[in-house]
Amino acid sequence: MSATLLRVLAQRRPASVLTQEAPKRPELETVLRAVAGARFDESLPSWRVAVTNRQAASDLAAAMAGLTSVPNMDGPIPRLKGKKIRRLAAYRGSLQWASTGGVGLAIIFRFNPESETPKKVQRFDAYSIRGLLEAAFYAQGWATIWSRRSPSDDQVLREFYRLSDNEEILGWLFVGRPAHNSVPDRAINLPPQDLEITYI
Repeated sequence: MSATLLRVLAQRRPASVLTQEAPKRPELETVLRAVAGARFDESLPSWRVAVTNRQAASDLAAAMAGLTSVPNMDGPIPRLKGKKIRRLAAYRGSLQWASTGGVGLAIIFRFNPESETPKKVQRFDAYSIRGLLEAAFYAQGWATIWSRRSPSDDQVLREFYRLSDNEEILGWLFVGRPAHNSVPDRAINLPPQDLEITYI
């Protein structure tokens, strides 16, 4: 293993605030293809990625709030009650969340029922992609924020992402540059994690 890769793994850390800058599509796809690795058999990866940029943040926020379209927030808002006002409040909160960074990557688990590998193992393999993506983006000069969030209406969100019956969203990885006023201490200057290692 190269010293560069070890340094990237040791120094990567989550950001607290991201700028709106986003990697361009060629760079984004280069990172994703590198993380996916080489195709050494006919099986498909246990994960896929759905990308939303800042222009699509309002659509994602609406889907998270259980709305099938983006509400008009420019004009006067009519008096609402009950479920409708809760959905509108959920949209406002989701819009701030969906606008994090420059691009949002929904990490989607794809269960293969024909595989001999148990579903929980397949899901774990898909989850493990998060760490690789964080390291890969960090190596390219980007920062990330990982988020898990429950939608108001799961079916609306599934339709937004066009999920099949065997797919589920594990979480979102938001990507951008680290904001200058919120850059954490360089990981190289921080003490290493406490790690218990047992030799048998």
